[in-house]
This record gives sequence, structure tokens and C-alpha cells, in this order.
Amino acid sequence: MFGTEQERGDDGQMVMFAPDGDEVVITNPADAQQPLDFLLIAGVPLNEPVVRYGPFVMNTEAEIIQAIADYQNGRMGRIHV
Repeated sequence: MFGTEQERGDDGQMVMFAPDGDEVVITNPADAQQPLDFLLIAGVPLNEPVVRYGPFVMNTEAEIIQAIADYQNGRMGRIHV
């Protein structure tokens, strides 16, 4: 349950909190069947335009096109798993 209104969040759902609060309240109901796992990401709003395509997030469509080209040409490195 998220926030003072106790709104429910489902698996795989992104929850955004209002920017005017001073705390985040997250609880797992006592009758929950599974433990609660979540990732909390916070930061100062950038107040910039956002363009996304697949896994790429940039400020302009031109930057998206460049990011895709960079990826396709191997200029983003590799993740070894």
C-alpha cells in the first residue's frame, strides 16, 4: 500500500508520488501472501523534455535516433552476465 491514501500497487506497476510531500509511506498488508519488494528511485525534477523509444530515453527525437545508431554500432559497451 502506498501513501497516506493506502493505494494499492500491483506487480510490475510504477507508482509516482506527488512532489510536494516530505515522506514516503509504503506498507505490506498484514494478510499479504508474499513479502513486499520494491525499488525506490528519487531525484530532483530536471524540467526537461523527455522522449523515449524502447529502452532509450533522451531529450529529443534526434538524440533517440543517435542512441539507436550508437547501440547498433556497438558504441555502448557490453554487459557481461
